[in-house]
Amino acid sequence: MAISYNPSKDELVVKLRPTKGKPSRVVDHFKLWWDREGNICAIDIEHYTEALEEFTKSLKTVRLGGLWRGAEITEEEIKKARQELMEKIEEKW
Repeated sequence: MAISYNPSKDELVVKLRPTKGKPSRVVDHFKLWWDREGNICAIDIEHYTEALEEFTKSLKTVRLGGLWRGAEITEEEIKKARQELMEKIEEKW
């Protein structure tokens, strides 16, 4: 396993196994290589510091998809839903 960071490109590369050819998948800042068995061989993170900042900002955020895409749930809504659930549970006991 090898981990390298290239500051001039702001690129972090984690190689678990040797890679061949182009990445198997490219998603946003990430390039992924995997073998025929589906094992991850390497991960390349471009614009690493930007990706890291984005990750730490949204650590408690879950992206919703499908019907819920773009919906935002506030902390107040979560607390209210928890309280309602606790009241329902207490009623049953």
